[in-house]
Amino acid sequence: LSEDKVDEINSEIEKALNEKRVKFKYRNKIMFAIDKLNVLKQVGLDHKLTSFLSALMKGEAILFQSINFLSGSEQKTHSDSIHMTTYPLGGLLGVWIALEDISADNGPLHYYPGSHKLPYYLNSDYDNEGNKFLIGDKDYTEYEKMIAEKISDKNLKMETFLASKGDVLVWHANLFHGGEPHIDKSKTRKSMVFHYFNKNCICYHEISQR
Repeated sequence: LSEDKVDEINSEIEKALNEKRVKFKYRNKIMFAIDKLNVLKQVGLDHKLTSFLSALMKGEAILFQSINFLSGSEQKTHSDSIHMTTYPLGGLLGVWIALEDISADNGPLHYYPGSHKLPYYLNSDYDNEGNKFLIGDKDYTEYEKMIAEKISDKNLKMETFLASKGDVLVWHANLFHGGEPHIDKSKTRKSMVFHYFNKNCICYHEISQR
């Protein structure tokens, strides 16, 4: 993205927060700001981007969700498929956009190259299936523990993405990724994530089975 476009996004996010049109959820996430801010929706629906994503999906990429951050997510390693799952599998892509320069001390994104080729690890893989009346009773930390074990077993090597302002990273739904510690709290780490489903897939939330 151009520097001017990134500045416009940051300005609109700040304004919307001040006016309480958007708010933080889950500690540090601004969810679904695309529903409030046209500049975000325009970026997410950009024809060049959606055409590229549709080609990767071999279908029609539908913008589903946005998440904005002002600080590092610091989220432990995971795959998006445990949160947003498709039937058949493979109908989801993530797009991460740096809204400022990202350094090693303000919580960069980390990821494990090649992890997207592993099996999809879902509720059944850590005994959290539940039944038709009740969801599984395992804590999410059990999922994170399982992923850490898979990384160790497969000897996967982590890389960090020290992005420049405006850089865009597209990832497969099954890529293991997360957020490094946000060490320097005097710095922000402004970023934005879009998620896209293949129009021909059924979409659901794996953990809650909704």
